[in-house]
Amino acid sequence: MPRHSLAVLIAGLLILTPLANPAQNKAALQIGDPFPQLTGQTLTNKSLDLPAGAAGKPAVVVFSFTRTAGKDARVWNEHLSKDFSSVVPDYDVIVLESVPKLFRGMAVSGIRSSMPLPLQDRTIVLYNDEALWKARLAGSDYNRAYVVLLAPDGHIRWISTGAFTADSYTQFKNEVVKLSS
Repeated sequence: MPRHSLAVLIAGLLILTPLANPAQNKAALQIGDPFPQLTGQTLTNKSLDLPAGAAGKPAVVVFSFTRTAGKDARVWNEHLSKDFSSVVPDYDVIVLESVPKLFRGMAVSGIRSSMPLPLQDRTIVLYNDEALWKARLAGSDYNRAYVVLLAPDGHIRWISTGAFTADSYTQFKNEVVKLSS
């Protein structure tokens, strides 16, 4: 193969490689961006669309990608239900794509049994798009939950930057107060 043909081939591969993985083409979500549509089945087998399901009021979406992240999500949910259950509905998105298909049923059963029924109605289980949502959330530590606060118009108002802490929860509460005023 002539030298210039090899260079053209390599250049073409470098240009096309990002197109092969659509998750790489999705920019990380930023404050002020509209929340992308997310549709899935809840733990109670109902269809749920976000942000449409929360239209007209603020909402919180808590993502978890691992069992450890689920524990962090539980801490967030306990605080949210205690302080904001009547003001800001919270939705969980549990991404199980990387769980082997053989074990998914057991995983869902365990999650369902440890969660109150009202939260099951607001918990979406995703078996696909894991790479896409990881790219959108610009995550680096998937053993923690990612929390997104949505304004009533479906735009992102706040995104967590680490595991649950008193400081992060105070920042979250400040944003909810701003939305309410």
